[in-house]
Amino acid sequence: MNSTEKLYKYLNLKLQKPVNYNDLNNLCFSLFCTLDILPENLQSLIITKKNLAKTFIKIITENDVYNNSIENTSEFNGFDVILNENDWIEQIDKSMRMDKWPNIENAKILLGTNVI
Repeated sequence: MNSTEKLYKYLNLKLQKPVNYNDLNNLCFSLFCTLDILPENLQSLIITKKNLAKTFIKIITENDVYNNSIENTSEFNGFDVILNENDWIEQIDKSMRMDKWPNIENAKILLGTNVI
């Protein structure tokens, strides 16, 4: 099983449905920056922008994702766009260019790994 499939299986089990696109976008960027929010057995996965994009597109197409809170932002160009691999890659690139940091704590909460 490749990294994309392993990551998808884990995320699909952990994410509560429905999932907000903004939360998924933050989680995607968080995973690009650090794998420390994953269980130890998944921290050795090879994570690229491309396999993150494939993973999150699969999550969106196979689960109940709602776009609440993104329709009024300049980031949202329509539901069909977020099903495009290049959009996910561009979101990561844009965050890095703007020197944004992911909200790791929110990503942990989303995955239920925010144990104190």
